[in-house]
Amino acid sequence: MKFSKVVYFLLVGTVLAIVALLIVFYQQDTEEKKEVIVPLVKEIVDAKPIEIKPTTRNQTAETIKLEVVRVRPDGSLVIAGKGLPNSKVEIISGAHVIAVTTSDKIGDFVAVPEKQLNAGEYLLSFRQTTQDKKVVIANKSVAINVTGGINDIPIVAIVDSEGKLGAKVIQAPGLNTKKEISKEKGININEDKRDPYIAILAITHDTKVGQLVLSGKAHKGVQINAGFSGQETSSTKIINDEWTLSIPGKLIAGKQKVFAVLLGKDGKVLTENSIIISGKTVQNANGKTFVVVQKGDALWNIAYQRLGVGNRYIDIVNLNKNKIVNPDLIYPKQLFIIPSKN
Repeated sequence: MKFSKVVYFLLVGTVLAIVALLIVFYQQDTEEKKEVIVPLVKEIVDAKPIEIKPTTRNQTAETIKLEVVRVRPDGSLVIAGKGLPNSKVEIISGAHVIAVTTSDKIGDFVAVPEKQLNAGEYLLSFRQTTQDKKVVIANKSVAINVTGGINDIPIVAIVDSEGKLGAKVIQAPGLNTKKEISKEKGININEDKRDPYIAILAITHDTKVGQLVLSGKAHKGVQINAGFSGQETSSTKIINDEWTLSIPGKLIAGKQKVFAVLLGKDGKVLTENSIIISGKTVQNANGKTFVVVQKGDALWNIAYQRLGVGNRYIDIVNLNKNKIVNPDLIYPKQLFIIPSKN
């Protein structure tokens, strides 16, 4: 009986010892796992993404002011404005740079892509790189919709990429005219809301008759008077916003002012345009036409309009090497000889 009790207690003690050992081993194993797992989880929870602060790349609306954005039905594009002085200006569509130009010392720039825009929708952004390699991106973009139709005016709007301001449509069919309907006659009346405008676009010396031929654009008037200062003037009418006339009187060798004025129905002067020319320079062109650079013009665009091929701007540069230092930098009222189309 005593033996049985001793054996019983020994067996119970053995079982308890085994259970205790198992518990100890299990706790050690769990603690070892916790020692491995807990720090890793803690590290992941506390980890923060690396914050990259822009040091050479800024975004602001004040660095580029878009003054001219013009898109023709065939997709040819010209953009002019003012940005950071002496900087490289890139125009980006999607992931592609479609035009690169350089701003002058006061920030003026003109950019014309070599390739025309195909039919479709585009969102153009602007990137400038200063002389000290600082990159600046404007927070305004240009949205363009080109239909591809030869008579369809593309829609152009300046868009605030930050969403603070709404889109400003600057080109669209019928944008410059307001249509009113007359209830009495039941007909449509187009009211021209444009301001009076006149520009001398080209000058040619007619060697056969010794006269100067002017051509240009004008609207919101009925008659053009043009001539040399202090001499007799010539008159002509405006047809489809265009005009051409010959000025009587011989050119003098030195500099002289050529003017053109726009008259209203009452004969009053609405606005005028003038340019200083050198008579000797015009005569030495041997009948070739001088184009007068307008605000927003670019050599590629002038070549396309006058010669039918934009890449022929190189021929314009070759004929005017004494006036063109940088093909990307031309200025209003400069006179460039235009080569023949052939």
